Amino acid sequence: MSKILIAGGGFAGLWAAMAAAATRHRQDANNIAITLVSKDPHLCIRPRLYEGARPEMLVPLEPLLEAIDVGFETARISEVTPTALHTRQGVTMEHDRMILAMGSHVSIPAVPGAAVHGFTVDAYKQTEHLDAHLSKLDIAAPGASGFVVVGASFSGLEIATSLRDRLGSDPEIYLIDRQDIPGQSLGNSLTLEITSALEKANIQFLGGDSVTYVTADRVILHSGKVIDAATTIFATGLQPSPLVKDIGVHAGDGRLRLDRNLRVVGETGLFAAGDIGVAAADATHMTLMSCQHARPMGVVAGQNAVLDLLGQDLRPYAQPDYATCISLGASNAVFTQGWDRTIAKTGTEGAAIKTQINETWIYPPSPDAGREAIFDAIVPTRP
Repeated sequence: MSKILIAGGGFAGLWAAMAAAATRHRQDANNIAITLVSKDPHLCIRPRLYEGARPEMLVPLEPLLEAIDVGFETARISEVTPTALHTRQGVTMEHDRMILAMGSHVSIPAVPGAAVHGFTVDAYKQTEHLDAHLSKLDIAAPGASGFVVVGASFSGLEIATSLRDRLGSDPEIYLIDRQDIPGQSLGNSLTLEITSALEKANIQFLGGDSVTYVTADRVILHSGKVIDAATTIFATGLQPSPLVKDIGVHAGDGRLRLDRNLRVVGETGLFAAGDIGVAAADATHMTLMSCQHARPMGVVAGQNAVLDLLGQDLRPYAQPDYATCISLGASNAVFTQGWDRTIAKTGTEGAAIKTQINETWIYPPSPDAGREAIFDAIVPTRP
């Protein structure tokens, strides 16, 4: 019996498991066992966490994996090597092929107080922690502390504008970034929509500045400005899991370099998908750390792990189409198309698309749909 291990139960890992199971079934390769290993018993719909933690953002993994005959182990991974996976519980799991899909985490700046007093919405428990903190604040009291969001790119913009919806018009909200323009990393096409949304929400953008010190009730900036704030949320970019630091070849941002078949460069039995790796999406663009790329990468990696074991031709990954939808408040979002982010929808029309993405499109199939329906939803074209 050949063994495929999938390390990680996020979007890339789950989609890899479904695609591997579909390919195994359609190739009549019943001598291949597939097992997914994750520290969590559920898929967290991470792109929605800026809204706050809600139960529907947790999708149980075991019922879906059981429906497609994929094994499931809940364990914290301590080490991965080219031939095995090791858990903190002291278990070693060997494999014939492995798909690395351990994802990423928010990189909190190494400034005094940030790790102790800062919040993130990087994972469900961290978001619950922030929600509990917010519920204890008397935001309507005279002289109440303000709120600081550090990082004015995709996530920071969604967090800041969502905070305004959640907290009402009273508290001061500050958005801080080293760049001079909010959302500058997203391109010039979005600048007007973003600045207009921040002004409408009365969110103060402090550009060209950075945090140098965080306490329980204030934030000190590099410029010397002191902000009274009992809540500091970091949205300062993503870093891939450190578990792969001794494997393969790494890009400048720490991600594993992947070939056109999503095999880890320099390794024969390892594939990767999602935020842990970087591959060419088309002739001129590389994949980004987002579920938009994680799920299709997972599908190709899952297929190829099976096909590689069977000695068949692998399927190259390509994803030339690209879109972005940024929430800028409960009834406002900007939907763009293409790598140049040409604006297609804004306002309530954009918000309607964002709702579809968040509540429908990024969710996996229901286990109640049955095995064939799950397989057709993930790999619709039969080999």
